[in-house]
Amino acid sequence: MPHLSNRLLPLVLAVVAVLDPDCSLAQTPGTDESAEEEVFAGWEAAEPEADDDERLTWIDTSHAVATGRAQALTNWMDDYFGDPEYISEEPQSQLRLEFIDAYDGEDGNDFKVRVRGSLQLPKVSRRLRLVFSGEDSEFQSEEERSVEDEVKIQYKLGKGQLSRFDLSLGFASGHLRPGIKYRHSKAFSENLSYRFVERILYEDGENFFSQTQLDFDRSVGKDSVIRWGSRFLYGEKTEGVEWRTGLSLRQRFFADAARPLGVRYSMSVNGVTRPESFEKNYSAGVILRRQVYRDFLFFEVEPSYNYRRKEFEDERAGVFRIVFRLEIALQRDLARVKIDKAGKIEEPRAVNP
Repeated sequence: MPHLSNRLLPLVLAVVAVLDPDCSLAQTPGTDESAEEEVFAGWEAAEPEADDDERLTWIDTSHAVATGRAQALTNWMDDYFGDPEYISEEPQSQLRLEFIDAYDGEDGNDFKVRVRGSLQLPKVSRRLRLVFSGEDSEFQSEEERSVEDEVKIQYKLGKGQLSRFDLSLGFASGHLRPGIKYRHSKAFSENLSYRFVERILYEDGENFFSQTQLDFDRSVGKDSVIRWGSRFLYGEKTEGVEWRTGLSLRQRFFADAARPLGVRYSMSVNGVTRPESFEKNYSAGVILRRQVYRDFLFFEVEPSYNYRRKEFEDERAGVFRIVFRLEIALQRDLARVKIDKAGKIEEPRAVNP
């Protein structure tokens, strides 16, 4: 039987060609993505026309400003802490090279290097991106992230005002993963918003499985965001429903400084429902994160305490864990100098010392 990749790759390329008539190998890099975004007709409720008695007032303006500031704070937190969903949908390319040294009281020391982020592929299609390790959530442990490390091609099928569809073809743990992703996000009020992400994936040798993620964000003041996030994984090869839920408080200190300090306090629990339903781990920890020496260099320390048992028959034990990360952010707005299309230095830009 031919390999799955020999059958899927031509199919993906054919889908890209059919859905994106503008696809061209000679397309100019750096095309403004906003020019090609499409809104699904009929997906969003039409805005009612304002009656004479419902004209915009200072109340409407104040509400819009407050909502915008709350969403901007959430976006800043996601960008600063490197939220994978945020990075994978940013218009500009972003790569983050991480050097991770972790010590676990049960498993000992572990050092690894990881690449996260996404790259635009404008010469192929404005809708196409190459995504690295983009499927982990805020409340996953390092052990889960190592399993989920993935490289994939992501194609933006369509985007509405609140929704987005993506097709993907990924490779992880020696298996191909074709799939589709749907994302919906909305602000309930000035300070409360949510994000729902659903993925349906097929992994050769593992069959179909789904990933469901639901996050609620509430801004508290001008420098704090509370997030309640849940994630569910279910498939033919999973231990029933493999679930995780957690609560975090993300804070920004020294907001007016050139390089503010980001702190995240979190508590989470994860478990499975089959063959026996039980909680695998209760975890509580904190992350301190700050730019050091240069704006594109981030240093992070994450101590945590875990009360875990890996199997139903095991005795639950308390384990201390600490992780050190040095991260190099490869993104245009953090570069110290401006580079032209030929790769030449144009001019140094004003940066923090």
